[in-house]
Amino acid sequence: MADQDPARELRRRLLGRGLACRRLDPALDAGRDLELAAGPNGLDLATVEGMDNLLQCLEVALTTALGSDVFATDFGFDGVNALVEETNPLLVRERVRVSIVQLLRKDTRIRRIVDLKLLDRRLELSATPDGDDDLATRLDRWRTVRVSVAFETVVGEEALIDLGRVLPRV
Repeated sequence: MADQDPARELRRRLLGRGLACRRLDPALDAGRDLELAAGPNGLDLATVEGMDNLLQCLEVALTTALGSDVFATDFGFDGVNALVEETNPLLVRERVRVSIVQLLRKDTRIRRIVDLKLLDRRLELSATPDGDDDLATRLDRWRTVRVSVAFETVVGEEALIDLGRVLPRV
């Protein structure tokens, strides 16, 4: 281990290491599963470290309802409640924004939030009346809030999380 880059080792220590939890389907947020990787003695659990670990942890936290983990009731994102409880799109957007800031401030690996953008398509005026849009377009507009967060870590690196992005259909 003596030949390892000290800066990389410090970054790994500060940003952490964990099990790789890949999305089951990249086009949907239908859940995650542990990943296996080839190891010296056959298959082993894959791991992520450093910035990849931090980004994975934040994505999991932002897609988990606050309090839904019985072993860590303060883990998760309270913005899910805003999406369910609020009827006014402006209030939804602000509650989601505040919930994101609260979640990021809990993580000691994040030094500061650089930028936070929410795209709530319910606030858009459609080019065509709702009756002319296809069902998929209307559902996407009412059920999707796109979140883009840029932040700086304790090691001085900037990172971006982009959740809710529309992926091309195959």
